[in-house]
Order: sequence, then C-alpha cells, then structure tokens
Amino acid sequence: MYSLRQGLPNKQRINKSGKVGPSNTNFSVGYLIIIVAFILFIIRSINVINSYNERGGYAYVQMLNFSMPVVKTQVYDEGAYADNNLSLKNVVFEALGVNGVNAYNIVGKEIGLFSNILGNSSITSSIKKLTPFSLKNESIAKMTDEEIAELNKVSEAYDPSLKKTIDNTKPEVLIFHTHTTENYAEAGQDTMESDFNVVGVGDVLSKELEEGYGVSVIHDKTNHSVSYNDSYARSNETLKKYLNEYGDFKLIIDLHRDGVDSARADQLKNVYTVNINDQNLAKMMFVTGQNSTRYAANKALVDELYNTANTLFPGIIRDTYEYEIAATSINYSLSDNFILIEVGANVNTAQEAKLTAKYIARILAEHLNR
Repeated sequence: MYSLRQGLPNKQRINKSGKVGPSNTNFSVGYLIIIVAFILFIIRSINVINSYNERGGYAYVQMLNFSMPVVKTQVYDEGAYADNNLSLKNVVFEALGVNGVNAYNIVGKEIGLFSNILGNSSITSSIKKLTPFSLKNESIAKMTDEEIAELNKVSEAYDPSLKKTIDNTKPEVLIFHTHTTENYAEAGQDTMESDFNVVGVGDVLSKELEEGYGVSVIHDKTNHSVSYNDSYARSNETLKKYLNEYGDFKLIIDLHRDGVDSARADQLKNVYTVNINDQNLAKMMFVTGQNSTRYAANKALVDELYNTANTLFPGIIRDTYEYEIAATSINYSLSDNFILIEVGANVNTAQEAKLTAKYIARILAEHLNR
C-alpha cells in the first residue's frame, strides 16, 4: 500500500475506500486566496491610516485597546483622540472600498424617483436630521428670567462707534459648530438644547454682530456630531458647501467649548472663568494646527485677535493651543480667515459663555470694522 501511494501521479491520492481520486488541491487554493486577500487588506489598511496622518492614530489606539485590555486601562484613553476622523470602522470601510455607501445612495440607484429627491441636498439634509421624539432631563431646564434680562442688556464690551450699516447681499461671517452638541454645566451631558450648548453661544454672537455692529452673519446649526469621530469630516463638507456658494468670508468661526473632568468642576472652575465688569465670563481659547496648508495666514489672524482681546479685556483669553497635527486643519486649510474658538468648558454655565460671546463680538468687530 505504501509503494502504491507513492507511485501515484501528484494530482491523485487513494481515498478512504481504497480508490484513486482527486486531491484536496482546491481547498489549498482557497486558503491561499484568503491569505492573499487578508495581506492585501492589511496593506490597504496601513495605507489608509498613514494617509490621514492624524495625531496619535485613533485607529491604532482602538486596535491596541481591543487586543490588550491592560493597555486601555493604563495607557490609552480613547477620549483623548475623540476628535480624530479615522476610527477603526472607517479604516475597514475604506480598505474594503465601501466607504460612503449608504441607504440613500442604494435606494437612489434602484428607483429613479428617489434618485431625484435624494439628489436635492436640502431635502437629504432634512431627512437625515429627522429623529424620534424623546424627552430628556436636560430639556426640562430653561433659562431664568434674570438670565434672559442680563443677556438682553447692552454689554459693557459694546462700542457703538464700530457699528456700520449692514449689507445682507454678501455675508461677511460664517459661524458653525463641528461639535454641535457640546454642553455647558446646566445640561450635564451633550445636548441639542440650544439654551445650554454651543449653538446658543453662536446665537448670541451672531445677534451681537448683526444688530450691534452691522456685520452680516450666517449661523449654521447643522448637527455634525451624529458620529463624534466623523464630526470634522462632516463640518468640512458643510464649510465647502458655503465656500462654493458664497466664496470666501471675512471670518469663518468654528465655535466649540473645551471639555474637562466634571468630577473636578469645583477645582477647575476658576481656570475657565474670569470676572470682567462685575460679570463672570467663560474664558476663550484659540486652537490652531501646524498641518494646515494655510498655517502662516491662520496663525497671523489668531495672533491679531489674541492681541486685541488681551489689550481690550485682559484675562479673557485662557490660551492659544497649537497642535502639531490637528483634525481641525482640514477646515483651516480651506481659508486664510478661518479660526477655531473654544468658549469656556463644561464647568462653565451657559450664561457665562453667552456673556463672553458679546465680548468676542467686540473683538471681531475691531478686526472687521476698524
């Protein structure tokens, strides 16, 4: 039997019944295909990660945390990389070539009527914003009459000599929020309630610029935080849309608030708060990225506004934070006139942040109307 097996052609072997039959070569080829495909997938994944060139490599952090739980507890906090665009899910989708595939596109390709409807960006945007109604605890809280009255008062920061006649034919300032749901202390967690998030601060800033200084403003309130780690990619699409429609603006502002450990709120409140003209204000901060393709112009604008703020209202600026590699640089790279402002943190009240917005309006008016 041994000699018979050895003497058979390479492609034939004796099966269990003693008959000569085909070998398992097909199974070997299948395994080979799987191995080759896996190697190609790994190579594509590495290329995708490297192409983003993001600080810390959020996808790497996720993979390490998944494979070694001890790393997650002792070394890497995913929250530190939460504003990066490239999650592990995105790496897989891009490596497989299915990134951007969604139900809207599939239905649109199959049914002509839906293709026409979904081709309308305003309709598609409205559809995507539809969410089931839910009553949240933070939605019950409302601003007090005293807070509303305080906001309606003319700010000590206001300078009537800077007011000009508004021209609504060409908006001068665009305000939007990459992290639209960032909350202040009253809400306790991210919220769509504009009384207590950065959108409400944008409302005050927009109103003060238009009514106080005659500066035409577009305040975009699109929720870019549907998936936090894709927020910058979404706000980048929004910004491109406005630039395509209006051309460049005199100022483009991505308005945020900083985030700190709420358990240390009592210790950190003074770090993020300043008293000016007998009002508690949330300190502001600029964030820049050296990987912006327009870094020199971006930095020059931030430096000008920083100096103006410190001259007019010493103490209102907390810092200018500069990343070597920043997720926000995809937006900074679209305009010389782009700035990212953080107004306070989640330890500040919304009222403190909104009062700061009036001071920011004065600082911006000095740049726009002098």
